[in-house]
Amino acid sequence: MRRDLVVQVIVDYGDFWENFATPFEAESFINSYLDEYDLPQAVWLEDMRGNVKWGYDLIEDEAGIYRLVDQPVRNPGHLIRTPSN
Repeated sequence: MRRDLVVQVIVDYGDFWENFATPFEAESFINSYLDEYDLPQAVWLEDMRGNVKWGYDLIEDEAGIYRLVDQPVRNPGHLIRTPSN
């Protein structure tokens, strides 16, 4: 299996971080431990080599549950082109 295709969601609280297999697991942890840890400083998706693929914003819904929402692309004009043979 290619290691660059295996990803994990990192939830960073500053003093410590936790990793999860899916965004749903990360959301569940954040909401379950909200009273104890408050909100995390950052949440992102990275591959197993530590390369950050994208970040998440925490949005509170009408029921008071925090959801992870993909952050918008910061630089959509940057493309890497390779010459074809």
